[in-house]
Amino acid sequence: MRKIVAGFAISLDGYIEGPNGEYDWMVMDKDFDFAGHMKRFDTFFIGRKSYEKLLQSGSISFPGITCYVFSNSLDTIDKDFILIRGDTRKLVSDIKEQDGKDIAVYGGANLLSSLLDLNLIDELMMTISPIILGQGKPMLDILKQRIHLTLIDTKRFSSGTVQLIYKVR
Repeated sequence: MRKIVAGFAISLDGYIEGPNGEYDWMVMDKDFDFAGHMKRFDTFFIGRKSYEKLLQSGSISFPGITCYVFSNSLDTIDKDFILIRGDTRKLVSDIKEQDGKDIAVYGGANLLSSLLDLNLIDELMMTISPIILGQGKPMLDILKQRIHLTLIDTKRFSSGTVQLIYKVR
């Protein structure tokens, strides 16, 4: 069965965006093989707000990647995306059982929280940038339950960035 992997770049104090929605603080470490890492995935799960930001930026093309947008408020989306609404647990479970590579949660604190609450995330990968923002958008929205994790790997990069990879128990 495919794994759902939620990977987020975060500040040391747990923010995924600065107070004005900015990402300029994120460190793109030269030692991290991003292209190699992305070969693990053939599917993205995208929250509505992240999808709308992609539309605003004009970069909505992910060749070779099936992209699902989770929203109960949108009626239509770009032709290159698939809208997911309704019974998230069943729809996501069905996607996980399909043949293919692992699935990446591309963006969205609300989506991540929802998927964690439904016990659908298999792996959590946090890349912690060496900065404290003090405010901004936290990695997680409110959770209905505690989520227990088991550390499975750590990586340290020359920039001071640290990657922590956890299995969700």
